[in-house]
Amino acid sequence: MKLIDNWKQAWKLKSVQVGALSAFFYALILFSEQFLSVWYLIPQELKNKIPENIAEWVGLFIGVATVLARLKKQPELHDVNQFVTITAGHSNTDPGAVRGKDKEADFVVKVRNAVELYLLRAGLEVKTDGSGGINLPLTNAIQIAKGASTKVEFHLNASDNPKANGIETIALPKDKKLAQAISQAIAGVTGGVLRGDKGWIDQSQSARGKLGFVTNGGLVVELGFLSNAAEFAVLQAKYWLVAKAIADVIIQHEKALK
Repeated sequence: MKLIDNWKQAWKLKSVQVGALSAFFYALILFSEQFLSVWYLIPQELKNKIPENIAEWVGLFIGVATVLARLKKQPELHDVNQFVTITAGHSNTDPGAVRGKDKEADFVVKVRNAVELYLLRAGLEVKTDGSGGINLPLTNAIQIAKGASTKVEFHLNASDNPKANGIETIALPKDKKLAQAISQAIAGVTGGVLRGDKGWIDQSQSARGKLGFVTNGGLVVELGFLSNAAEFAVLQAKYWLVAKAIADVIIQHEKALK
């Protein structure tokens, strides 16, 4: 193969620049989900060390990748005329339960993002209360969830008793089976115990009283106890597997609604 004259300067040619740009966006479309998967796995401590000028470009890149991942046509459920809402408990201004450096709101955002990614891969339309590290307040989450066929919000429990443990999903009686299935899927990954009725807590029997998200037809999933160091350590280590287990339950539930 014979190269053109001055091939080392070929990058200056408009045709080469346009071709390279097209190849870049084509690769981004193909691998947007994989890039997001890797990004969410990177510890926040390392992300915080990225120089500010570079972080701005990384943020832009992540935003584009997120949009492309949402737009990609998926093979299994792309013809379903329904959508799922997945939200993270508390918000960027309300950390929820706190133990040392660990905050409930930060962890449930990671779970939300991971569940969303698996649902998108299955072809479901998904709405969330933010992308990346964004976690909007409950009032926004309730509005976003309006009209959704399935509405799930993630939380962590906390107790003055450091040995308190277990998984539960608070929901109305109409969602009892789905609530049990989600709790059991989590327990299948973490080995945790189920609280309430095989993982389901009837809102009317909950010590928390009426939860706005549940009153509006949603399910509040308590993944485990942040106050229990051992239980939370397992959740941290296996949150991607937990997210996939939850997503699989939601996917099967959505298929049954068709």
